[in-house]
Amino acid sequence: MAIKNLVLLDHPLVKSYITKIRDKNTSYFEFRQYVDKLSMLLAYEAGKELTLVPRKIKTPLSNFAGSQIKGEIVLMPILRAGLGLMNGFAQIFPEARISHLGVYRNEVTLQPIRYYFKFPRLKDRKNSIVYILDPMLATGGSMCSAIDEAKKTGIGKIVVACLVAAPEGVKEVSKYHKDIKILTCALDRKLNSVGYIVPGLGDAGDRLFGTL
Repeated sequence: MAIKNLVLLDHPLVKSYITKIRDKNTSYFEFRQYVDKLSMLLAYEAGKELTLVPRKIKTPLSNFAGSQIKGEIVLMPILRAGLGLMNGFAQIFPEARISHLGVYRNEVTLQPIRYYFKFPRLKDRKNSIVYILDPMLATGGSMCSAIDEAKKTGIGKIVVACLVAAPEGVKEVSKYHKDIKILTCALDRKLNSVGYIVPGLGDAGDRLFGTL
């Protein structure tokens, strides 16, 4: 599936950890552990989207012409499953600000319904970046809704990060938001008749929080 703005992580650890979280016999505790590891690997790749500016400092021995990240970083998990990616991203981006977006999918129409949105105050939104976090990119409806909300803030750059994506969801985001890059650890075969990703990993939120 060749889509310009899709980045599929190709790393032995990613493939191994994805297999772990797909396994229905993996416990809640192990599931969370491997999601943390995957989210860190995903965050590391996502860091390539950052822009640097020069910064002069003094080491204990001399002057040094270094670099620093331009603007601010905002992490926007889509509640509730998106919280599962927060730990890994926050470790890679410890100074990031946190936004929260509550969206749930109508199980009949599969359409997204927003119920909460909070975005931090930034000094320079045009030079800042927001990473929208959600383990699963299924139909793409919730993600498109999240991107719409993020764009309303005037943020300069938006990047989507997920663990598993369906072709239908990738196409939906690419159709309405051609400027948005999508990073994922796996691109699966399809959606089933009720909008679940196949082979997928089940309900990510339930498996993260033990609410099956």
